Amino acid sequence: MSENLYGEENRGEMVRLQKMMKNMNCGGPRPAALTLKDFKVGEALGKGAYGHVYRVRNMQDGKDYALKQIVMSASRDGVPQSVIREIAVMKRLTRQAHPNVVSLRTVLHTVDTSRNIIKIAMIMEICDWDLHTFLQNVPKVIPEKQAKHIIGQMMKGLDFLHSHAIIHRDLKPQNILVNRDQTVKLADFGLSKKYTNTSAFTTCVVTLWYRAPEVLLQSYYNSTVDMWSIGCIIYEIYNRVPLFPGPDEAQQLHEIFKKLGTPIGTDWPKQSVLTKDTFPHYTGISMTSDVTGMSAAALDFFKRCLIYDPARRMGSRAALGHEFLKLKPVSVKPRVLRQLRFNNL
Repeated sequence: MSENLYGEENRGEMVRLQKMMKNMNCGGPRPAALTLKDFKVGEALGKGAYGHVYRVRNMQDGKDYALKQIVMSASRDGVPQSVIREIAVMKRLTRQAHPNVVSLRTVLHTVDTSRNIIKIAMIMEICDWDLHTFLQNVPKVIPEKQAKHIIGQMMKGLDFLHSHAIIHRDLKPQNILVNRDQTVKLADFGLSKKYTNTSAFTTCVVTLWYRAPEVLLQSYYNSTVDMWSIGCIIYEIYNRVPLFPGPDEAQQLHEIFKKLGTPIGTDWPKQSVLTKDTFPHYTGISMTSDVTGMSAAALDFFKRCLIYDPARRMGSRAALGHEFLKLKPVSVKPRVLRQLRFNNL
């Protein structure tokens, strides 16, 4: 890469990115001099802020992968922080090799100096569906042990992130992947970040419907921001509709407060940009009547994810020890998934 393509402020980051990609073997034997020409591009799988994701086949080993292609102008701004962050986080997590976190195979990069364009290709393991697609195409009601199987794997992956001081910050059904063999994997680490329990982070994270109140109110937050997102996802697993479908940031808090009640006393986030007097006093509704098919243990688990105070909200480690996941081993015989009728998958 030519240094003059990048802004002065980003040269240090670009050097680190180049070194990172040069040494990107991510565990296991180093792939032999792979280039983009070694991959046959298939169907498009998705689209993100900086590029597209495709199914590709490695012509060297005959295996299918997901290729996340990021194309950007080689301007003063350089490579976006989220791209550098995602590569760094995935490299770190891949070397630890957790079964519930998507792994990174390698990273390829090119610079087209004639068009002043940077291309970065992240080659990752491929999964069959994201959770959103999965839920849209299976029967309306799935057995609770199947829901528990999905949630348990989500929690194992999330606890792995948190144990490495990483907050995902963008958990949603589209970033949770599902395979036919019933494995569930967390993906898309563009907004992930290392944390301490007292850190204040940027607030423009997590897709709106899954965003915790302390983030919306620009207050301090910690790793339990991911647990709020998990609670919202659990609701969708059981009900197939979003829990808090706010149309914009201004209405999102109203959506939350209407269902859970307006926070009072110490439940109101500390150092938030708004006071509780800004909002009407909503009493909330009974969540017991608003969910479908949850056992008492599942309902308690769900409610503990949606506690307003981050200090009292259930963390990922506590979640793994919760009665809901401990009642029986979190496993499902393969025949259970095969019996589900896939309409369009």
